[in-house]
Amino acid sequence: MDKQQPIFFLMNSIDLVRGGLTKASLKQASTFAEMGFEVFMVTFNFNLNYPKIRKELIEMGKIHPKVTILNHYEALDGNMKLSPSRKTLKKKTLKELADGGTIDKRNGKNAYRIYQNGVYTKYIDYGQNDHLNFIDYFNENRYRTKREDYDPKGNLKRVVFMDYNKNKPRQRVYYNQKGEAYLSEWIDPKSESVLRINQFNPKKNEIVKIYREGSTQFKVDWLTSILSQYKDPVVISDTRSTDEVLAGIPDKLAVKIWRLHSSHVHYPFDENGEIASKVKAGIENLDRYDGAFVLTEQQRQDLIQRFGRKEFFHTIPHFHEYKEKGTVKKLLSTNKRDPKLAVVVSRLSTLKRIDHIIKAFKKVVNEIPDARLEVWGTGTEEEKLKSLIRDNNLEENVKIKGYTHNPDEVYKRGLFSVLTSKSEGFALSVLESTANETPVISYDVRYGPNDLIQHNKTGKLVEDKNLDALAEGMIEFFRNPEETKEMGIRGAEFISNEYSKESYKKKFLSSIAKVEEYKKNTRD
Repeated sequence: MDKQQPIFFLMNSIDLVRGGLTKASLKQASTFAEMGFEVFMVTFNFNLNYPKIRKELIEMGKIHPKVTILNHYEALDGNMKLSPSRKTLKKKTLKELADGGTIDKRNGKNAYRIYQNGVYTKYIDYGQNDHLNFIDYFNENRYRTKREDYDPKGNLKRVVFMDYNKNKPRQRVYYNQKGEAYLSEWIDPKSESVLRINQFNPKKNEIVKIYREGSTQFKVDWLTSILSQYKDPVVISDTRSTDEVLAGIPDKLAVKIWRLHSSHVHYPFDENGEIASKVKAGIENLDRYDGAFVLTEQQRQDLIQRFGRKEFFHTIPHFHEYKEKGTVKKLLSTNKRDPKLAVVVSRLSTLKRIDHIIKAFKKVVNEIPDARLEVWGTGTEEEKLKSLIRDNNLEENVKIKGYTHNPDEVYKRGLFSVLTSKSEGFALSVLESTANETPVISYDVRYGPNDLIQHNKTGKLVEDKNLDALAEGMIEFFRNPEETKEMGIRGAEFISNEYSKESYKKKFLSSIAKVEEYKKNTRD
């Protein structure tokens, strides 16, 4: 691969509050941009805050300034250079939007209900950024009839027409800066799938294309129009929602690589288990890809055993980039470390099983009353986890801290961290924790922990779902803080040697070259 070849990473979406997958994708895109490649991150979701997201990701150092974030709807809108604005329609236009009706401010919300002669007709939301976000409209039976979405400058960008009974979209219409419709989508309110897409040419007042079977071909056509402007582009599908898009790109137009970040099988995640539903599209389209990248050698071998194609699958693990070096780093981490604190940085979902950690920590507190646990993250399980903490009288010992943009700082404060996922694609949190000299106690699950943790040398592996062993491991770490710290130092050295940025670059470039050779030998 040479630097004349652009790289396109396909993502469904990018946001400021990111999970491990998005975080890893931002890092990989930035790494190639630093190396001088022309890099694009391609997104397909409708999000009016992309200008702000781009700006803040760069300011936070989460993405290289030369990485271009392309968005499908922005491109169709023709307004890709839209910049954030402080302009707001709030105080100035609320009365006008109320149209003489009664204005009722919602407690604790930057939003208002509007009543016309006693009948509830509108809900006006200004969001956290204090600009008009959306307006919901209701009929006399309080059925929501439509929603209007506005951009940060107060321009109407989308109208969603609702199914009265299901309160789900039936049709979405998208508008450019001139208020002209450039796209409409017909939706099945039951399945929420796209039934038909109409693409308009506002200047000629005509429909230029109709898509009748979902949105995949719609996305493929747009992406193909971009790729056709470049020579030998490399396209990598980083999310499972873009796997079919990758498959639809004409073979001769690009080098197509499937990048898997999670297990390819359902629980209990053995090598011959049922293929995970999110991964089925990718597995079914292996013949339409030129290669596949996975994060661990164990998963690569499992895939080869099941599907063959030894030259098709490649292992490229994540890397950790050290921003502090030498003794300064060690002094900082040692001085901040709390010998009574365990930490977790994770999405709060059922997959991560944070409830196992809390239940095991109850046993820890019975032995070490002043032990503490901080859980950093957000997700669907947050309220359940808070209830579990209350039910076990752990309010003084266990805290849910919310999302962090600085996981390194969290890890540096803790004596050790904990992982109890059902499955991982790599266990990026183990990499980050260990790199910060914070050893990890983890369930021994596929894939990642046993690649990243040398048992009882750089961390601890325990049997899956064994809460007693998990608690005993934590108690051991708390009772032997100096030995735990030494374990952390050995772990950081291991990560530095085996998962460096330079090693990552070489593996990625070498693997792309092998994919290109494989394509040449099998498709020509």
